[in-house]
Amino acid sequence: MMAVQVLAITTDLFLHSRIMELAKSLGAIAKIVTSEEDLIRETNSMHPDLVVLDLAASDYDPFSCAQQLRAMTSQPEILGSFPHVRTDLKLKAEKVKIDYIVPNSRFIKTLKSVLEKKVKAK
Repeated sequence: MMAVQVLAITTDLFLHSRIMELAKSLGAIAKIVTSEEDLIRETNSMHPDLVVLDLAASDYDPFSCAQQLRAMTSQPEILGSFPHVRTDLKLKAEKVKIDYIVPNSRFIKTLKSVLEKKVKAK
């Protein structure tokens, strides 16, 4: 049985540790990258079940990432989080067909529930 794999792109060390801890506690495997190029390369090699994007990121373009992920043969699901005051990001995320679009305040709770479902399904 293959473990559920999560790939996240972030330079936020707090978020990095939260994602790693949560994945480990559920028996999933998480990998963190810090650039758009690494995200696409890792997605092609590890075929993650879920990719996590920060929709308000300034160090990469989350919408470009989402479009590239959507063009792949084996498309991972995408979880995007945004500051609740930035409804423009939510609308943009809906246009590029991001699967889970959540305010930052609900990010960890949503990530946990999505991963739990994926772990049960495997």
